[in-house]
Amino acid sequence: MSGLGRNTEDRINTPNQHFEGNILNPSSAPSIKAHASKGRNTSGRAWKLRPQKRASSLITKNRANARSKSWDQRQQERALNKDIKSAQQQMMEERIAAKRAKRERRLENEKRRMENEYNNAKRSMQTLNHKKLGTTMRAMNKKQLRQIKKTRMNTKTGAIEFVGAYEK
Repeated sequence: MSGLGRNTEDRINTPNQHFEGNILNPSSAPSIKAHASKGRNTSGRAWKLRPQKRASSLITKNRANARSKSWDQRQQERALNKDIKSAQQQMMEERIAAKRAKRERRLENEKRRMENEYNNAKRSMQTLNHKKLGTTMRAMNKKQLRQIKKTRMNTKTGAIEFVGAYEK
């Protein structure tokens, strides 16, 4: 409460705008009487009996409302906002780093899996004799032809893999 100063009572008890007279009784003040309407308008809406003030003028009427923040208070707010922004930035960077690490780990696991698969398949594979290739291929049935594999380098992981002979 010490920051509010000695005008605490003024701020609470003093209204922002003061208008003289009763708004419902046009003859209570000369300024209201000047704006009183003669008769009724077509919409049925009652005329405003006095000139209305803008809400933007409220802040300047009472000194307590127009009081600006002190330099220290503004500096504290700036420091707080700066801390909040840096914390948000740090959280975003951590999230991005975690995603990047997860992606790298997934690629490494995939590469290792493919290399293991290739090594296991290489141990059990049979090679075709080049001299008898034509007759061997003609003698094979469809199921055997489907089992023929070729090696190919995976462009994403860089590992060598076995793929079907007719795959692109």
